[in-house]
Formats: sequence, structure tokens, C-alpha cells
Amino acid sequence: MQQVKKNAQALASALLRRKCRLVTGGTDNHLLLWDLRTLGLTGKNYEKVCETCHMTLNKIAIFGDNGAITPGGVRIGTPAMTSRGCVEADFEIIAEFLFKAAHIASTVQREHGKMQKAFLKGLQSNKDIIDLRNRVENFATQFAMPGFDI
Repeated sequence: MQQVKKNAQALASALLRRKCRLVTGGTDNHLLLWDLRTLGLTGKNYEKVCETCHMTLNKIAIFGDNGAITPGGVRIGTPAMTSRGCVEADFEIIAEFLFKAAHIASTVQREHGKMQKAFLKGLQSNKDIIDLRNRVENFATQFAMPGFDI
């Protein structure tokens, strides 16, 4: 459990260095909440970008949202990748993937709009999505999946 917390703190620090707004300014546990509203993004659209790039996180309503329909944040946890052997330095790389996904989401939203249908259509033809997905897959394959003999 100690490594999970260290990894969460490393991820939080890496995102904060990139001027990302975390709801509590950091983390004391295995989770962090990223307020995407400062980037003009919704948690729902950002979650879709990450899902397309094979990164798992959850959209979540945060303080100041107008309800759970268009949440302004995402919840990111470190236990899964920690169980695969990731340490703090690996979460620096993961932070870069997450940050790149935010830039992709911003670009797609600017070009196609915030509405889910138009946004998803914009993702289909985005070359940056394919590049990021390949980078994420190459990174993740370095780490064994618990319970699977590779």
C-alpha cells in the first residue's frame, strides 16, 4: 500500500508541474481528482479520449459542477499499475500520457465541438489518438499483468 501512495503522490506532483488543477492540491491516498474545467473540458469527453488510448479512469462530478450529467473532473487511481510493478518514475511517464490526452481532447473539442456525438466523431479520425494509444500500449507491455502468465 505504501508504493500505491508514493505513486499517487508522484503522479499528482507530475500533473501539478504541468499546471493541472487537482481538486485537493495533491493526494494523501491512492486517488487523485483532476479538475478539467480549467482546460475547458468535461470529464465525460476526457474519459472517452483516455478510453480510446487504453487508459482507464472515471469521470466524476466535482465541487462547483452543475450536476453529474456533465462532470468537470476525473478520478485517477494508482493501484492497478502499481500491482503491475510501476514505481514513481513510471508515473512521470503516465502523467505525460494523461497530459497529452488532455491536449488531444482540447483539439478535438475545438475542431468538432463539445457535444458528445460530434466529439466522438472527431476522435475517429484523429492521428494523435493512434500515436498516443501506441505509446501507451508499448509502455504498458513492459509490465506483467498479475494473474496472467505471459
